[in-house]
Amino acid sequence: MAGGAAEGRRVFVSTLPAGPGERRLALAVVFASLAIFLSVVPFAKLPLGQVWAFIPTYQSALVVNDLITAVLLFGQFGFLRSRALLVLAGGYLFTAFMAVSHMLTFPGLFGPTGLLGAGPQSTAWLFMFWHGGFPLCVIAYALLKNDKREIDGPAGRAGVAISSSIAAIVALVGGLTLLATAGQRALPAIMRGNQYTAVMLSVVSTTWVLSLLALVILWRRRPHAVLDLWLMVVMCAWVFDIALAAVLNAGRFDLGFYAGRIYGLLAASFVLMVLLLENGKLYARLVQSTAEAEAANRAKSDFLSRMSHELRTPLNGIIGFSQLLELDSLTPEQRESVEHIQKGGRHLLTLINEVLDIARIEAGAISISLEPLPVTDVVRSALDLVRPQARGRRITLVDAVAGDDHVMADRQRLQQVLLNLLSNAVKYNRDDGRVEVSCTKAGSGSIRLAIRDTGCGIAPGLLERLYTPFERLGADRSGVEGTGLGLALSRRLVEAMHGTLHVESTVGEGTTFAVELPLAVGRSAVVAGTNGVPPPPAATPKTFGTLLYIEDNPANLRLVERIVSYRPGLTLLTAVQGRRGLELARDHQPRVIVLDLHLPDLEGTEVLARLRGDPSTRDIPVVIVSADATPGQVTRLLAQGADAYLTKPLDVSQFLALLDRLFNRTATPSATTT
Repeated sequence: MAGGAAEGRRVFVSTLPAGPGERRLALAVVFASLAIFLSVVPFAKLPLGQVWAFIPTYQSALVVNDLITAVLLFGQFGFLRSRALLVLAGGYLFTAFMAVSHMLTFPGLFGPTGLLGAGPQSTAWLFMFWHGGFPLCVIAYALLKNDKREIDGPAGRAGVAISSSIAAIVALVGGLTLLATAGQRALPAIMRGNQYTAVMLSVVSTTWVLSLLALVILWRRRPHAVLDLWLMVVMCAWVFDIALAAVLNAGRFDLGFYAGRIYGLLAASFVLMVLLLENGKLYARLVQSTAEAEAANRAKSDFLSRMSHELRTPLNGIIGFSQLLELDSLTPEQRESVEHIQKGGRHLLTLINEVLDIARIEAGAISISLEPLPVTDVVRSALDLVRPQARGRRITLVDAVAGDDHVMADRQRLQQVLLNLLSNAVKYNRDDGRVEVSCTKAGSGSIRLAIRDTGCGIAPGLLERLYTPFERLGADRSGVEGTGLGLALSRRLVEAMHGTLHVESTVGEGTTFAVELPLAVGRSAVVAGTNGVPPPPAATPKTFGTLLYIEDNPANLRLVERIVSYRPGLTLLTAVQGRRGLELARDHQPRVIVLDLHLPDLEGTEVLARLRGDPSTRDIPVVIVSADATPGQVTRLLAQGADAYLTKPLDVSQFLALLDRLFNRTATPSATTT
């Protein structure tokens, strides 16, 4: 992550090292400017006409350029938090505001002596303050640019720094403007009409020297970033501007006066053009990165879908047949072997589900439905599920949750989190230990659910690794089963529900995990419901009719044949191809169709579409059985007309219950309809 952040910082012109191409281009611009400067110098004192429209046009363009440059530099400061950038952005803002004051006080433009109470010396002194202040900002930037210290803190802190900088610049410009207008008598006269006085040479020389000094310091402060390179070009143009407009010319409205201001406009444009080009490149890179990220997400989704299918398909046979074996009469040794098969299969299934859940959360594809939930109901439901596990180790479960508080959460996901935390509290506890669940109101309108155990605790140095996927902190050597994904998944699920997950642990005493979730405001009664298929009835239902199973995997076919044998009233038809399945559906009119999505000749989605498009089969319930457990796939198939969607490996009881419900939903067999 640190490497990615450092790489991200190097895409800005203020941090990107200047390459040979940039150096050659900058040098060419400097030489071209020098050539033009030298060609104009002999004619600098040539008087020209007074073009009054030139001043407001030039000054307005200058103000716009400098303001945009300042905004872009402030934007880079907001990301990089560099003091040097803050100073430079302030420098450009200073030049923009000073250009406005200079224009308003220019004699003859808006009034005989200008506005703001200006006198004959006001405009000239504002020009000197302006052209002396910016080089000072560049010098400060050069001295600070290699300073690694940043303005720390949240994004709001950068906004405070920018606001403070703007306020300081406004105050400085206001003070200098006041000095040059109301306080002009305290300043020596540097203008006599439109001509310069003798004092002018010493004053303008100071500003000129400051520009040269800024250029030299920038050159010496290596390494040079792209921004440094173009700032040196700006200072060269700035030197030419001052020389032509205030040193080598005779006064206002001569060739030097006009040429110097054109140089000033070019100087203001160089950095702006580089920043705009940089923004264009960053936008193009952002578009490319977004497209690549979307392609990666699609590839990731396809991979997850494929892996889900490839892993769940063999598990379907392993877990399914082991469940059928459990229903038979077995010796104790055989039953123990079957339990080991089931245990290993369930462990692998849990691992697959947790990996897929984490991937979905990272891809933003997980479905979270927030609703007001009674804390007591969810906690007691989770405690009931872990009681058998706790009973095996004589661990006492204490429910210290009272009251009728409600939280905003997803019932299924909150139960998943609590089950994981409670299961860990039992697994990593000591025999005859204790697990306590408590509920308190936390600050800022939230509820804190705490699960405290009396286990061995976690060393402080290991806590930072607690939420790393597949990290078990050495528990894999203790014989305690686990995947190392539960806490990582729990944290992501809690954050997806706008909550937080905290941990406190003391070695030798135990560990406390605390889930904080928003308190439900204006809650409504929530009735606990089941999202899955209801459990099968104790007695075998009198379920009669024909069941069509379209599946090409022999192991899956054999599994369903064995499952259906527990419903003697059912007749099973099978087809290993989609087209053959469609023929059997039309000819035999089964009561229910069970359909796999991956068939050798047609996709299951196409078979479903044809079943729903044929008047003779459109009303037959279709159950999709697939190893693809991605939520998007489930939603699409249900929207396309499937009556139910079961994921492999099949839960035998759930599958039988679904068949009972679908077969008993219709009063008469479908074959009798016309």
